[in-house]
Amino acid sequence: MTTTKHQLGILLVHGIGTQPAGDTITRWGDVLVKTITQASNGSVVATVERAGKELEGGDGERTEARLRLEHSGKTDHWLLSEGWWAESFLAPTYFELVSWSLRALPWALTSHIAQRYWLAKSGHTPKWFAATLALVKLFLGLLFAPLLVLALVVVAVEGLEGLQQRCDRTVVVAHSQGAAVALEALGGIAGVNEPPARQPETLITFGAGTNPLSILRTAEALPKRIVLDPVRLAMGASVLISAASTWLALQVTRGGVPMFKVVQAGVLAVLLGVVSVALGFGGVRLSSMLESRTPRLATHGKRISVFGGAGFAILGMVALYQQANPKQIPVASVLILALALLLLGRSIYVILSRNWERILTTVRCPPGLGRWIDIYASLDPVPAGPTLIGDPKRIESHQIWNEGSIIKDHTVYWRNLDEFVLRVVRACAKAAASVWLAKLPAESEAIDQRARWRVSWLQMARTAFTTIAIALGVALYHRNFDVMCKITALTPRWIAKSVAQTDLERGALLVLIALGAVLAYMAVRTLWRWWVGQEQSAILQHESPQGRETLPLILIGCVLWLALLSAIALITGKNPLAGMLTVSLLQKVGESALLVVAVVGLAAISTYVIKKLHPA
Repeated sequence: MTTTKHQLGILLVHGIGTQPAGDTITRWGDVLVKTITQASNGSVVATVERAGKELEGGDGERTEARLRLEHSGKTDHWLLSEGWWAESFLAPTYFELVSWSLRALPWALTSHIAQRYWLAKSGHTPKWFAATLALVKLFLGLLFAPLLVLALVVVAVEGLEGLQQRCDRTVVVAHSQGAAVALEALGGIAGVNEPPARQPETLITFGAGTNPLSILRTAEALPKRIVLDPVRLAMGASVLISAASTWLALQVTRGGVPMFKVVQAGVLAVLLGVVSVALGFGGVRLSSMLESRTPRLATHGKRISVFGGAGFAILGMVALYQQANPKQIPVASVLILALALLLLGRSIYVILSRNWERILTTVRCPPGLGRWIDIYASLDPVPAGPTLIGDPKRIESHQIWNEGSIIKDHTVYWRNLDEFVLRVVRACAKAAASVWLAKLPAESEAIDQRARWRVSWLQMARTAFTTIAIALGVALYHRNFDVMCKITALTPRWIAKSVAQTDLERGALLVLIALGAVLAYMAVRTLWRWWVGQEQSAILQHESPQGRETLPLILIGCVLWLALLSAIALITGKNPLAGMLTVSLLQKVGESALLVVAVVGLAAISTYVIKKLHPA
């Protein structure tokens, strides 16, 4: 039997998870087919001729789908193949998982935060702000790193060679850890795999886990090559800082140590540090001045100065402890705190340095690869920005805007039709040299800017609901409500016996407030998705999205204003509109009708004002 030749083969590689075989090709392929037809204004008719594991030329194990694309009397065939690897590895034992996690997770946290700092520092974010944010995140992340568990598995992609035998050209589309799997198989991790004999024409990675996985791979080997691991030193220093600070705070609050004695200990520690550093630095500087005349003496002088300064510091700490301990001055705790701070500062300086970035950047553009497109969502925590490679010019990086959510951004790429799916369709059409490529909407920065503007409205709504919920919780926490007694009466007896009635009622109140905020946000998110769907369809149909935002934004504003007015009514116990209207008017029109009019009016006005202040 003659095997049908396809103009393009597309390998779809999913991320880590438990998705069943065929799920990826069904979900992704369905979106691709619909987008091709819609984005070409119907000039390209894309249909699925056949799908399953028994396609001619296949291995009988991989789920595939043959696409038929008809345009102006010409027919092309594309072959979609699923790179399914969800069950291609053995689960680690509990001991292996915990052991590896304790070693790897500090690196995962620090590399993620450091990468955000490197990107922010090279962009428009002020350097001081990026550094401050990175320091706070690093301290918190390093402190809690030993308590978390992480498991990452990397396996090689199979089936690309078989796809290439049946297709003129090939494209790999890979998500999350699947992107790291694909990149490693193509030789994109230096020193790990040799590149295949024939590379695909295009590699498309999105939400790629390449950065953290390549950094962790490098981190596994670093302790063998370096004496002091800055990540583990920083983690240990963070724990010491927390322990010493907690102990001192407890001593002061319980009256065991007066605050002025803690200050005395701090002053003594600072003076000792200044003198020790001055001795060491002064000796090294003096030795450097003598280096041109007596190089050998200068070398010995530098060593003596360094060890002398360190020795003075150690002897000074012992002497301070002996003198201060009888006077109940907590010199030991303050010295431990000071040394831990110095160690943490030095470690963080190394972690955030560009030299460290170069050491950890082991990703390269696979040799022989024609084109590499890397797409990442604005708040996707997995890639945490563009993929870092030695030569950034070899990769086309695109930031897109899914939902502006650290929770959802990683999983909703295929809903982003205008920024993500359209880019994938364009890349596939270009790789296949399809004549209908010009029928697709051209790539435009305005599309990305519009998507970013849409996401900003959802983020504003999220912030508003969070603020309202916190304000309600604070204002109503100490109040008593009869309805709370009825609700808490439904709780199981073992909970009611172990928790005081007052605390139980307050906890139930906070849960209800949080639930109300979540439900209101879900309503806004539904309206927002409806708006986004309208604009995405317009862009795919070569129409302007302008003007389609008015009604959705007013409806979103109605939900927000209704939530705000309800919160005010709960806090004050009065209808917030009652003070602005006469009693007779309220009786004639009715409170409900006036509330609806007021909400719609406020929503329309606020939408107009915000659009003026925050234009697209």
